[in-house]
Amino acid sequence: MDTAGRLQIDKAMMDELKDVKRVLNPTEVLLVVDAMTGQEAAALVTTFNLEIGITGAILTKLDGDSRGGAALSVKEVSGKPIKLVGRGERMEDLEPFYPDRMAGRILGMGDVLSFVEKAQEVMRQEDAEDLQKKIMSAKFDFNDFLKQTRAVARMGTMSRVIGMMPGMGKVTPAQIREAEKSLKIMESMIEVMTPEEREQPELLAESPARRKRIAQESGKTEQQVSQLVAQLFQMRVRMKNLMGVMEGGSIPALSNLEEALKSEQQAPPGTARRKRRSEPRKQFADSGSARPSPRGFGGKN
Repeated sequence: MDTAGRLQIDKAMMDELKDVKRVLNPTEVLLVVDAMTGQEAAALVTTFNLEIGITGAILTKLDGDSRGGAALSVKEVSGKPIKLVGRGERMEDLEPFYPDRMAGRILGMGDVLSFVEKAQEVMRQEDAEDLQKKIMSAKFDFNDFLKQTRAVARMGTMSRVIGMMPGMGKVTPAQIREAEKSLKIMESMIEVMTPEEREQPELLAESPARRKRIAQESGKTEQQVSQLVAQLFQMRVRMKNLMGVMEGGSIPALSNLEEALKSEQQAPPGTARRKRRSEPRKQFADSGSARPSPRGFGGKN
């Protein structure tokens, strides 16, 4: 049963909750805590636990700017566990609570495991394998780019996705809005491309006339179209090298990633860093074919 919400202590409403609990005799009494309230949550949790007696809590609004520090208050003052977290308005945005992942969020270290789980939910294994082959052969095209940006959108808001990525804790809401705006601009340009142009971005790299047409039809500038094409070629090189340093050049399964994270934490200081510096150099030696030619944006029509 869902009762009326409240952010302030109100005696009349507390008495009402006591009556509801006495009549229903529920097995679970969960207090919904707003992550945006910060340390004010401590007083709220203390009062509810003393007056009503809670069995746990649900931490909501983690899709906002808050890192979830209120989670510490709930456990400290009540001794009761946080059982679920809410990252949006939909039912699928309600997830189990993992203390280690919340610790990473609070410290600004991201939540890699949740990111991988969400990615697995929105991408089929067959699609992942096809994408892997195209990346390794440097044939990643605009259709793939569009498919991946829309898959990321299905994972949740950009602020939520960025919040799960390590090292992104300092990204501001203004920067996230700018990134969302840039993605929409890119999508609008890709959507007016012909099927051949999407599959063969080399056609755009070699034809100013094609880039001019796309700029006119999408309402953008020729410079923006040229930047988009250049970015795709840069992505081909970077993604191929990133895949190359992964084990066997493949996308790791969740279980493999968990083992890798644990082994990295147990490794002697400096071991992982030396490995990362040495391996990429091998990959750049044979990645020249993925780079745009010096003619790049030449004069072919």
